[in-house]
Amino acid sequence: MLDMLYLAGLSYLMGSIPFAFLLLKWTTGKDIRTLGTGNVGAMNSYDVTGSKLIGITVGVLDALKGAAAVIVAQTYFSEGLSGTALLGPKMWATFFAVLGHCYNVWLGFKGGRGLATAAGASLLFMPSLVIAWLVVWVAAWFYSHKLHFCNISATACVILIVPLFEPVEAIVFIVALAGLILLRHRDVMKEAFKGG
Repeated sequence: MLDMLYLAGLSYLMGSIPFAFLLLKWTTGKDIRTLGTGNVGAMNSYDVTGSKLIGITVGVLDALKGAAAVIVAQTYFSEGLSGTALLGPKMWATFFAVLGHCYNVWLGFKGGRGLATAAGASLLFMPSLVIAWLVVWVAAWFYSHKLHFCNISATACVILIVPLFEPVEAIVFIVALAGLILLRHRDVMKEAFKGG
């Protein structure tokens, strides 16, 4: 259990590397928390700069820090584990990396919405989560053409879909991760579902 606490702390710190904040400070001298939605993530980075390069760079870096947390969990915290038990450290790493991204200790517990970090981490050990999310997202896009509506709908739906393909041990993780991401979308839910 102590190992898992170490992993949780390390993953949180990895997830809390504020790439959007650092990149915008470096390129514009501005604090992203005071711009646009105040969200410290890829979409707001793009919105406030108009630069696809900056938006994509932030998204990729946020995904990579999630992936890095899972790699650390696999390499250093999975010794002696086998079968579904191997999921444990990876799920802890993913959740706490996303938590660090969403509630960043270095930024007064402000952060992003967690989608890129969750995707980068989950893709390495639970690709069904990412695939299911993308399928629902595309379907929602054809219906609404609203980004936040698509993000929220896809995140909510994976709670129902992914347990059909993953072991029961993963259900709590999926619900907790999706719940965290939905919590970070609460400020845009009214806008997302307005008019359909």
